[in-house]
Amino acid sequence: MRILFFLSALLLPLFAVAEATNPFLLVCNKHEDTMSFVDPASLKPVDKIPTGPNPHEIVLSADRRFAYLSNYAPPGNTISVIDLVRRNHVKQISTGDYGRIHGAAIAPDGKHAYFTAGQSGYVVEVDTGTHAVTRAIPTHGKISHMVLVSPDGKRIYTANIVTENVSVIDRASGELITQVPCGKGAEGMCFTPDGKHLWVGNQEAGSITIIDTSSNTAVETFPCPGMPVRIRFTVDGQRVLVASWTDIGELVVLEADSHKELKRLPVGRQAIGLELSPDGTRAFVGSEHEDGVHVIDLDTLSLAGVIKTGNGSDAMAWWISPEQPQ
Repeated sequence: MRILFFLSALLLPLFAVAEATNPFLLVCNKHEDTMSFVDPASLKPVDKIPTGPNPHEIVLSADRRFAYLSNYAPPGNTISVIDLVRRNHVKQISTGDYGRIHGAAIAPDGKHAYFTAGQSGYVVEVDTGTHAVTRAIPTHGKISHMVLVSPDGKRIYTANIVTENVSVIDRASGELITQVPCGKGAEGMCFTPDGKHLWVGNQEAGSITIIDTSSNTAVETFPCPGMPVRIRFTVDGQRVLVASWTDIGELVVLEADSHKELKRLPVGRQAIGLELSPDGTRAFVGSEHEDGVHVIDLDTLSLAGVIKTGNGSDAMAWWISPEQPQ
């Protein structure tokens, strides 16, 4: 008995270290104010922690220790800070008069994160070193829902649902460079792997607009039937994945160059959140309801599993503990 106790005392810390260094898929369950830690090997949640209200989008600090979650439920004037190593909710950052915090993005150097305050038409800047709001930048758009920072860190882009356009903002000065017309319900955005183009999903129009990032002009709009709300390119850049927020919920797979539709897969009602595994072999698609995160094998374009994380599995991020080198 003493030998068994001694062995368990030795092994338990090893198991703890192993779990701490495993990669996890973080899933925000927005309708129950929680976030799940999912083991990508077993496709099972290993932990679930409380967050601030209605977590909608997520970004991670450069040191991989903290997650920042936008809180959208009215008044929605906070951002949750999660200590990922300790797995607990440590702070609510107040955004004051800037409410309905939704979209989230982070600068390439990780020093600042950006969040849309959609109804007020602003982007709120947060210093990730101090967890403090440092600026509020006007978007000049109405219902600015999603936000991205350009790969070179020089520009901020917001998709504006009601004004049906994308605002291009100089990040250093906060000044508006231009607004690019898109389509009805402009929302989800994604850069091409080379950063030369920005794809914008027009969910109400059932179309996608492609913006040339060098000239800030729309070069093409093509049909994408359904409600395209989130867009991601595969690692090789050859295919595009689109979450369609229809009642049946679908993942639409497109050929990047021709825009030809390759397949539609049912992935839970009102599909929304979209993430890829780092090796590019799988896609994870969240659902607005309790249908779970659907896992798609990108080699066979078939369902590989369903992860029951919680109600409203939406925003996701891939997290590797600071203890584990990338």
